[in-house]
Amino acid sequence: MNHVVDVLRGADTETIRQRGHNELSTYGIGRDLKRESWQAIGRELLRLGLVECAPGRFATLSLTPAGLETLRTRTAVTLTKQVDIAEKAARSEAGAIQCDESLFERLRALRRQLADERGVPAYIIFSDVSLREMARNYPTNTGEFRRIAGVGEQKLKDFAEPFLSEIRAYLTTNECRTFSDNDSRLRPQRRVRLNDSQLETLRRFQRGEAVDEIARGRGFVRSTIYNHLLAAIECGKFPQLRERFFTPAQEKEIAAAFRQVGDGTLVDVSALLGGKYDIGLLRIFREIHPGRSRPSSQRQAQPAAAPGF
Repeated sequence: MNHVVDVLRGADTETIRQRGHNELSTYGIGRDLKRESWQAIGRELLRLGLVECAPGRFATLSLTPAGLETLRTRTAVTLTKQVDIAEKAARSEAGAIQCDESLFERLRALRRQLADERGVPAYIIFSDVSLREMARNYPTNTGEFRRIAGVGEQKLKDFAEPFLSEIRAYLTTNECRTFSDNDSRLRPQRRVRLNDSQLETLRRFQRGEAVDEIARGRGFVRSTIYNHLLAAIECGKFPQLRERFFTPAQEKEIAAAFRQVGDGTLVDVSALLGGKYDIGLLRIFREIHPGRSRPSSQRQAQPAAAPGF
């Protein structure tokens, strides 16, 4: 159970690295819950007979037939959840965060929609603290979004697109507000630590290999390689290699498509460009050029934002 909890919380342990469990899609997906909370959930699942523990030295966990059926039918499971003092303090803190209340309500509605689609409680998507920080700081690109409290790598991947789109749409008709306690609550920009697989992709790219060539050589699909390169960009590993992605003419063409689509999705941008560019490549463009991938009305609403390239 401890190992499963470590994987869910994104722990950096030798066992996880040796088994390659840091490459799992669920690695780090549960950072928002404390270790003790995940252990309590594990005990509850054992008590309900949905998970069983193998006897012997290596007490591995496995799903029971009842657990497999629950997953197959996506049956809701009710667990006992203890609310501790820290959680109560967090709720109080959420209410104390000054923010744009209109935007906060829109983000709450989006959170409920996403939670209903996934059949999970709303807090699993984001806490009120996270939503209020979004409604206070108006993040409009992934670099800003990852600095919001509660945004880990998995939530960045799963939820950045819908929440950023909602914020951008709001800013087309509303201006950013400032607040009396105007100290920014955004955390300092975190340096993303690349794992071994991402570093290998970066090394190959720096040696001059193309994305398709790296994907074939490593046995990955192209989107995985783009994800590796995006992670490298986010941690500042590409000061001299931006020209490897786009020619000046391509940058101009893609920027025009982003402006025309407005608050649409990357799929919309790709369709407007006739499918000429991979979605992963468009994600990289948006990360490198946040100012040029935002509609002009949104840029005007944020005069203090750094200009794009």
